[in-house]
Amino acid sequence: MDILDKLSRLKSSIKSGNPELIDHALEEIKNKGDDTYISPLIEFLHQTTNKEIKEKVYGLFVDLKHEESVDILINAMENENDLDVLERLLAACWQNGLNYSKHLPYFVQLIIDQEFQIAFEAFTVIENMYGKIDGDIESMLLGKIEKSIPSADEKKQYLLKGLLEIIPHIPIDQDPVDF
Repeated sequence: MDILDKLSRLKSSIKSGNPELIDHALEEIKNKGDDTYISPLIEFLHQTTNKEIKEKVYGLFVDLKHEESVDILINAMENENDLDVLERLLAACWQNGLNYSKHLPYFVQLIIDQEFQIAFEAFTVIENMYGKIDGDIESMLLGKIEKSIPSADEKKQYLLKGLLEIIPHIPIDQDPVDF
């Protein structure tokens, strides 16, 4: 079955409102899905009110393992207007362990511009970030952060000052997991 058929089946299952059909479709995506499902799944988050189903969808974002997913997910987050959805997608970014380093400016801007809870999740993404950061971008971001500290509230100042310590020490490689 090709991608268009699977997407069509997913949309039909979602529109049906039948939790069993939705569950089956989400399980199939978990097992055999690819990056083309990211946008339709985010769209689905706006269509359902079922908390259990929403949690399963968010779980799919936590389970992302393909680096190709990063750009698609970031693009979707840049266009996301629902702060609750954005917050959960940001949490998925630091939980899935993918490399978001080329999007460091986006996360820094979220910390500067957004409410504290969104800023905190973006901070956590940066805190868990790895990858080579271009020196010019790093310098530009550190300057931008320093300029934004005086006008930020106390909690955001704490995050921004933390970034001044974290960004210069972002590791190039992901730390191995010890078991």
